[in-house]
Amino acid sequence: MDSSTTTARATGDDSAVTIEGVFLYGEPCLRPAASAPAVPGLDLLATLHRARDAGERERLVRAELAAIGADWLEFGKMQWQGERLQPVSLLSTYAPPDWAAAYCRNRFWECDTRLKCASLAGAPFVWSVADEQPRLATTQHMFQMLKAYGVGSGITICLGTPGASQGVAMHFLSRHADRQWASKEKLAAALLLGVCLHEFIAKHTLPVAASRIASGMSALQARIADCVQRGFSDKEVARSLALSRHTVDYHLRALRHRFNVRNRVQLAQAIAGAVP
Repeated sequence: MDSSTTTARATGDDSAVTIEGVFLYGEPCLRPAASAPAVPGLDLLATLHRARDAGERERLVRAELAAIGADWLEFGKMQWQGERLQPVSLLSTYAPPDWAAAYCRNRFWECDTRLKCASLAGAPFVWSVADEQPRLATTQHMFQMLKAYGVGSGITICLGTPGASQGVAMHFLSRHADRQWASKEKLAAALLLGVCLHEFIAKHTLPVAASRIASGMSALQARIADCVQRGFSDKEVARSLALSRHTVDYHLRALRHRFNVRNRVQLAQAIAGAVP
């Protein structure tokens, strides 16, 4: 394992890893909060919450993907760095095997035209590997790798997070070589699934019970540090841990001082390096 990769063993398994400062995690890392969500129009959200375990949730999501016509899903919390979206955390369970790690090791977000097109349009962007003719060699490499993984086309959707410089990006990937499968109905279903996943992960799951990421850190600070690594905003940290914004801000300042960093991105990277 090279210096850019840190395995996080906070969950008792090896489903969480940090690569190039991006936190990759799987369904086993997610534990539903005690109270079930009741959001009109988002019945799938409640269904995900009621799932008995990570395996049942995975079966539910994969069934939804199949109904949409997608074979895989890339799903990530993103942060704006200038005019570019950079991943903070990625859910790796539904992506092609090893693709999320390859995406991070190659820093493909720096040349990912799917992100740029979807974020600029503010609407789902439908693309196919065959139709994309990128000018940058790194972007060509990304699409060549997608093709090697069996991906022929996809739908990319970017969602903004109100009041923050963060957002969510999701790529619904299909083996189909053309884009005809992505009808208006399929686009609407993909958006609904993406919104439900985002709501479930951001608002209705507890942070991983990180067993003291660094010596001397309190249990509360360890949970806040885990939230930071997962890309939670201050508001999401407060909601997840039932804390006031003032308390969250206090502990974040303490964590920045502890790791001698100036901003949230540096803090997430420092925490990743401290995970045993």
